[in-house]
Amino acid sequence: MKKLVGIILAGTLLCHGDEFLDDAMERYDFASWAGTTNMLYTTIAQPVDILSINLPTNGISTTTKYIDDTERHEKQLMVFSPSDKTFLLRIRTGHGATVLDAQNELIRTLSDSATVRLFSVTNGLAGDRCYCKFVPNRFGYVTFARNNIFVEVLAHTTNSISVADIAVQLDAAILNVSTNAPGR
Repeated sequence: MKKLVGIILAGTLLCHGDEFLDDAMERYDFASWAGTTNMLYTTIAQPVDILSINLPTNGISTTTKYIDDTERHEKQLMVFSPSDKTFLLRIRTGHGATVLDAQNELIRTLSDSATVRLFSVTNGLAGDRCYCKFVPNRFGYVTFARNNIFVEVLAHTTNSISVADIAVQLDAAILNVSTNAPGR
């Protein structure tokens, strides 16, 4: 029998264990899309330069913090309001050796989320596989995998920052550095 490890947060059990990964894999039918893509990539993409994207903040003044974790093959850009240091946005990207590596990170991220059951499939917005959640006036979330790159964009306000616009820009940047052929 597997042991559940977790904490209670606002009435929701957040756990990190095989049961939750298995549940997410089943719920999102991971077996049917694992390793598949919309394109036939002939080479893997290099890490995306998240510092070069245009942050659509609708005129809000922002401060950023950038983290490049080479050990975890991950980059993060966090955006704050300079006046009160309110967290506004986080962009996290990771790169793996294969398409399946990126998709494994996508399903692991979905399995670790307290609101995993609320994400909707929005393939076509960005990536080969994309999940989103938008709560008007509260937050926006897009996570996707394209080629060997995983992307997660979270904004704590949808009034001033468009996570969909950011996701589309990042997806275009990944396609720009991917060598690909027409899809299968």
